[in-house]
Amino acid sequence: MHGPCSPLFLLLLAATGGPAGALTDDEKHMMVELHNLYRAQVAPPAADMLQMRWDEELAAFAKAYARQCVWGHNKERGRRGENLFAITEEGLDVPLAMEEWHHEREHYNLSTATCAQGQMCGHYTQPCVK
Repeated sequence: MHGPCSPLFLLLLAATGGPAGALTDDEKHMMVELHNLYRAQVAPPAADMLQMRWDEELAAFAKAYARQCVWGHNKERGRRGENLFAITEEGLDVPLAMEEWHHEREHYNLSTATCAQGQMCGHYTQPCVK
């Protein structure tokens, strides 16, 4: 049984052709808005879904790690949530990243709290955990 979602903060490590390019204010806003939109679509609905917001301290933490150009989760992230996304085209496609993560919900089994065998669903479940 899952409880209400806790407020996590999206850490996007974006490889955009250079070492950890900065996100624009519009990209930050879009990322938060889309994240909240997808979180609102969890089924069954959360009893008290809190809204996420941008956190500059967490963004700086993610950016420092992204500058190391290591593809993998930061082993020093502690309790921070983290989703990774890479794109080979120039520029960051925020909606595409969010759609790719959200698409994993079809592989998630709520009753067993597991992913389908051989499938990933952690990017879907990461933003909404107990």
